[in-house]
Parts: sequence; C-alpha cells; structure tokens
Amino acid sequence: MPELPEVEALRVFLDDHLAGKEIARVLPLAISVLKTYDPPLSALDGTTVTSVSRYGKFLDIEAGGLHLCTHLARAGWLRWKDSFPAAPPRPGKGPLALRLVTADGDGFDLTEMGTKKRLSVHLVRDPMEVPGIARLGPDPLADT
Repeated sequence: MPELPEVEALRVFLDDHLAGKEIARVLPLAISVLKTYDPPLSALDGTTVTSVSRYGKFLDIEAGGLHLCTHLARAGWLRWKDSFPAAPPRPGKGPLALRLVTADGDGFDLTEMGTKKRLSVHLVRDPMEVPGIARLGPDPLADT
C-alpha cells in the first residue's frame, strides 16, 4: 500500500505530466474497479486535464468539469508510459485494470497485483460524491 508521502509524490508527478493535456481515451479493463457508471468514462474523451489533486490517499484527475478519482488500496500501482501499443489490451488478461491515454500518446496504466480486488475508480462531478473522500478529516500534509 502506498503511504501518504508516496501518493503526494505521485500527485505532483501526474500534475506535471498531465495538466494541460487532452485525454484521448480511458479504457476500463477490469470492471471490478469501476465504482460509478454515470457519467461514463467515455465522457472524459476529448477533455483537457485541469489539475491533479489528492484527498487523503485518493488521487483526483480533474478534466472537463469531471473528476477521475482513484484509490490504489493495498496492491494497486500506477505506471506512467511514454507510449502504448496501437492495439488495445484485452480485458481480463493480467493485472491491468484501467488505461488512460492522452492525445500525445503517453499516459498511465492502473494495475492491481493482489488477489483481493480493492482498487477503486470513480468518475464524478464533485469529489465529495466519493464516500471515501467525503468522510475524510483534515489533511496531515496540509499547511496550517
């Protein structure tokens, strides 16, 4: 399980690499990670990433007025790639759960290596719609 400083470092990395880029597509490959259905992930296609935020151990990628919120849980990993194969991956093959590809051809894969599937992905209009975010208290890394 990534600890809070690691999640914050990941947020900074993603903000540096995604902010201002257009999302070409988001491919859900393991339906078990999707915790919401409205709006659909395809609503992100063609939107521009505004920012990447963090709420506790949740990462929030804001694009087009929507928020792609993910929690890596115990066995989740986010792997950045500078390019992807032309053919999309086959669902259900291996640990790959979700792929986000930008119009520039780079992006990331979300994978889950554990046997217990706890990785979560929510696409919402407001991060407070995610139950795990709504019940968070003060952020221990916040400047006060």
